[in-house]
Amino acid sequence: MPAQSVEKIGRYSFMQDNAGQKLTQDTLLLADFILPLKKDDTVVDLGSGTGPLALILASRSPVKRIVCVEAQKALCDMARGNVIANGLAPRVEVIEKDFRDLTEVYPEGSFSVVASNPPYIKAGTGRISPVRERAISRTGVLGGLGDIIDASRYLCGPYGRICYVFPARRLDEMCKEIERAGLKKRRLRLIYTHRD
Repeated sequence: MPAQSVEKIGRYSFMQDNAGQKLTQDTLLLADFILPLKKDDTVVDLGSGTGPLALILASRSPVKRIVCVEAQKALCDMARGNVIANGLAPRVEVIEKDFRDLTEVYPEGSFSVVASNPPYIKAGTGRISPVRERAISRTGVLGGLGDIIDASRYLCGPYGRICYVFPARRLDEMCKEIERAGLKKRRLRLIYTHRD
């Protein structure tokens, strides 16, 4: 069994696989960007991993329905365990599904908020991790940026909002894909990191 660690988010804790993709500052920044949420909002997190974004949103808002969508079975199982361990089953649902297939599950416009911390590396470029879970989480092997934007547009319909955290080096590509999908940018927050 892979080594696991426990992280704390507010009053909640969650398990994560030490060999896989772990909680990063990006998830915390995305949560801050999404909040505040209202009780009647409905949120879907595309590529949710072990579910940390859902835990943050649940701990910091009254939102009653969050759906975590994850294609990797091991991560789904861990996310479900995290949801149950924190008593969030009435508010948070985890489904094992490729986000590109969600049109078969939900009608258009089913969610008021679509969120994603999508893979940063374009498929076919960069170094791919030998750890399968990390490779899928970090590289667009299960769908590119255009696929995520198309799925998001469908899920939020004409009145919802879409929130991503994405590297600035791919901002031009994202803007082109957003325009292609007929969406408009309403808010952009640039984050600068300081490295020694």
